[in-house]
Amino acid sequence: MARAKARRTRTKKVQPARGAESPGRVNPFAEKLSKYRQLSDAELVQLVKAGEPEPFDELVRRHSMKIHDLCYKILRNYDDARDMAQETFIKAYRKIKKFHGRSQFSTWLYRIAVNNCLNYLKKQRPTEEIYEEMVSSGKDDPVERYRSKKLKEMIYAAVGKLPTVQRAVFTLRTLEDMSYQDVSEILKKPVSTIKVNHHLAVKNLRNYMKAKI
Repeated sequence: MARAKARRTRTKKVQPARGAESPGRVNPFAEKLSKYRQLSDAELVQLVKAGEPEPFDELVRRHSMKIHDLCYKILRNYDDARDMAQETFIKAYRKIKKFHGRSQFSTWLYRIAVNNCLNYLKKQRPTEEIYEEMVSSGKDDPVERYRSKKLKEMIYAAVGKLPTVQRAVFTLRTLEDMSYQDVSEILKKPVSTIKVNHHLAVKNLRNYMKAKI
């Protein structure tokens, strides 16, 4: 009798916990995420336009770091950059039906981000916060390090004093290493205008530095 009870105990099937996935069963949410990550930006945009909000999360995942980095390079303030990046994606979601695919989605997104930053700057006093390192001495000598630091501060202050359009052009063309054509598409200005603004930005930076050194 005891042996029979033991056999019944050993052969009793263990039922999976309630809500647990059975072996071999695919999590539908994970499967959907995997599917979205295989799609192009254009395909994700079409799904969002068709009324599916989830694909937009994948677009945010792909582009959030670049958009935040761009906003920070223009605004030079982490909190402001974070707010403008969030505002960029909010506006992109609201206006996505107006995106007709004439340019890449990333270009359209950059355009929204830059416009957000420029509009924000118009409402703020010019910032002189430190830009990312543009000069590095690589020396341990305290005097050299001090001189290098002062030079960087002057460069950062000079960039912060550029007119908003020149600052945007300089950031996209020089710091983001974009072509004149890409900058033209983002700012919706002729290539000739972009080149002129970039030339003026560089000239203004040089004049500012000459006056300070």
